[in-house]
Amino acid sequence: MRSSSDTSLHVLIVEDNRTQAEYLRHLLEKRENRVTVANNGFEALAKIEEEKPDIILTDVMMPDMDGYTLCKKVKTHEKFHNIPIILVTHLYSPVDVIKGLEAGADNFIIKPYDPEYIFSRIAGIMQAKDHPGTDEPDQPLDVVFSSEVHTIASSRMQILNILLSTYETAVRNNSELQVAHERLHYTNAQLQKLVEDLEQTNESLHLKNQERNRLETALAAAHEKIGNISEALKQICRIRIQPAEELLSHQASSPDALEDVINVSSHLNAAMIALSNTRHYIRTATTPRTWQGIRNGIKNSIEPVRRPYVRYENLIPEDIEIYADPCFEKIFSDLIIALQDGDEKPTEIRFSFHVREKGYVIIIEGNNRKIADTDKKKDFSIYERLISQPSLCLVREMLALSGMDIAEEEIHGHKTRFEIGCPETSVRFGSDIQIL
Repeated sequence: MRSSSDTSLHVLIVEDNRTQAEYLRHLLEKRENRVTVANNGFEALAKIEEEKPDIILTDVMMPDMDGYTLCKKVKTHEKFHNIPIILVTHLYSPVDVIKGLEAGADNFIIKPYDPEYIFSRIAGIMQAKDHPGTDEPDQPLDVVFSSEVHTIASSRMQILNILLSTYETAVRNNSELQVAHERLHYTNAQLQKLVEDLEQTNESLHLKNQERNRLETALAAAHEKIGNISEALKQICRIRIQPAEELLSHQASSPDALEDVINVSSHLNAAMIALSNTRHYIRTATTPRTWQGIRNGIKNSIEPVRRPYVRYENLIPEDIEIYADPCFEKIFSDLIIALQDGDEKPTEIRFSFHVREKGYVIIIEGNNRKIADTDKKKDFSIYERLISQPSLCLVREMLALSGMDIAEEEIHGHKTRFEIGCPETSVRFGSDIQIL
């Protein structure tokens, strides 16, 4: 018989869960115990026949043969009845305690367990094993619980150990319950503070909503003013500037026309374009953005500025849409005008759509416009190109309102292209597109 003073034990672990079994093995082997693992009750009985262990730790819930049945078979075996058995279980109720006593278990451990708790259980059982009276003959005792009769054949030492373990578990659960109660009290206090903060936030939000309503009313009034300004600009163009331009153009065609008259006509025409662009720019602040088909929008933008000597090639698929201001077609018209030469040379303007690293790009290319590098950025400046290139002076600002940007490049010496950068969220499409 092994003395209780020995520190190294041969422990048989019976566990169908491989992870749990290996965890127990690791804990016990760290204390220099020798461990054997069985996956079920039948394998455990075979391993006991091969080599008698000092103590058995068995899970209760196992298929085919549960821990209670295994315990009862070992405790009723002539050769192995004195092997201490600890039941390891998730369950904890009076019925489970009585089933353990009925099976002859020496003690039990509740999952999840603390490693030191396991070691203290094993040490206590091994010390009690040599206690006087441990091997006294068992006197079966019938116990009635929940209308069922349970026959308990455990020794007084086994009963005492299990009852003490039950009390210890109850005390530990009560301590955990007390800690949980204190945490709940603290959480309630925190919740109360959050409720008070929420009430203050709601009050602040109410005041902000009132301020927002006031600002929305003021903004609506401002929008109405902008609409009035836009209409006034339209009337100036229709009633004053346009008739003057028509008269001057008629005068310029006569044999006696002066060069100054032609210049005045040119400046008036530029002023009309600038006023028209300004009117569109003002309207961008009052009209909502919508989804628009890019191909169809380009087709509409070509019509009012179409020239017989220009070939227009639209390579953009029909199902690509862009989320932009309604003036988007006007922007394309301005860019087309900028690419069309005044000397009526044969020209080609091409439209295409590409993917770039972040987002997409719409490209408008012309083969008949040459610009100096120093003038590329000036085309979109409202301060430098208002007269010389009025059709582009507000393009950048109008695109920016839809989250887009524009750049101008010259390639192959006599080919200019505009690149309109579009964020991913402003484009939707269904067909494959060319990757740039």
